[in-house]
Amino acid sequence: MSALSVHTPLPPQPWGWLPTEQFWARAFLTPIALLFWLPLFLLLFPLTLHFPVAWWQSALASYLYYQVWGGLVERLARKWLAQRHRRMSMDGLGLASSSTEKVLAPCSRWNMGGLDDYEDFMSRSFGRYGVLVHHVVNLAFFCFIFYPGWWTKALGVLWIAAQTGFVRAFARRRRLGATDEPALPLALDRSDS
Repeated sequence: MSALSVHTPLPPQPWGWLPTEQFWARAFLTPIALLFWLPLFLLLFPLTLHFPVAWWQSALASYLYYQVWGGLVERLARKWLAQRHRRMSMDGLGLASSSTEKVLAPCSRWNMGGLDDYEDFMSRSFGRYGVLVHHVVNLAFFCFIFYPGWWTKALGVLWIAAQTGFVRAFARRRRLGATDEPALPLALDRSDS
């Protein structure tokens, strides 16, 4: 079993039980995700098929499922991982101590552009209301996807592609702009005196 060389901290969960994108970006392809998806297929889908529900009720139930159950699974997984980390560090495996610096989300083929680009876009565009706008956009997307008809699903996929492209363009423009800025403004540069 390979040991982790450095413990990388994650941001705290909002209100102590809501899910964070940073955690789920890392846990998506682990057994923790099975704990998240299993009740969806065993409980939520059969209930929506058995009881007559409107499309918006299914969308709201799916969104609340992620917010409540995803947050609780994350809380339990974080507690278990912290205990595991303490046990491993007590066994003398030479693990480095925790740091308090910000940890970037992993970039991969599935995480197009990285979570940090999206969070930076939301915080720069909407300021302190970025989290609220993020939840409103997610809920609107769920309602759009669950609306009956195939064309809404197709437009939902286009919505994701367009949003990803827009955020990636924003991040690229920001990175290019950051390299062209001088270290000191011209008014403060007094090299001639």
